[in-house]
Amino acid sequence: MSDPNLIDPEVFASEKQTLQGSFLLEELDERVRSHDYPADKQTKVSFTLSGGRDRLQRLFLDLNVKADMPLICQRCIRPMPFTLDETSRIVLFANEEDLDEAMLADEELEGMPIEKELDVRGLVEDQILMSLPFSPRHENCDNAALEQVNQDKPNPFAVLAGLKSS
Repeated sequence: MSDPNLIDPEVFASEKQTLQGSFLLEELDERVRSHDYPADKQTKVSFTLSGGRDRLQRLFLDLNVKADMPLICQRCIRPMPFTLDETSRIVLFANEEDLDEAMLADEELEGMPIEKELDVRGLVEDQILMSLPFSPRHENCDNAALEQVNQDKPNPFAVLAGLKSS
């Protein structure tokens, strides 16, 4: 395998190998690179991938992804700090049937069938996308104009409350 991002997951896990590296957001797939939330495409994302066997003697890959990744606040459209620090365990299965059976028995399980080649970059990209908040927002945007607009608006449910009492 000449591409350093490709591993044989079965060999990697059975030999308990570890791989560390990093990518810039702009180097990643279109799904991550063109996502609306990250404020800085030069953000460095670090990862650690390690293999092993669990207590049931199943091969697994542990992936940890870290980054200080500013996101765009969906209220004020200004950057806000976001720390990405996600770890997941991916259990490897010989075939889809074994995977389906194990996932029915354990809803929390993350698994995948064993492939000859696995793209580490793709795993990192998936982890980033699953870790982004649904709608990133500051607790308090410190935006006087936005607060003034929200204060001037009457509560639409106040009219309903008045109708209910009469």
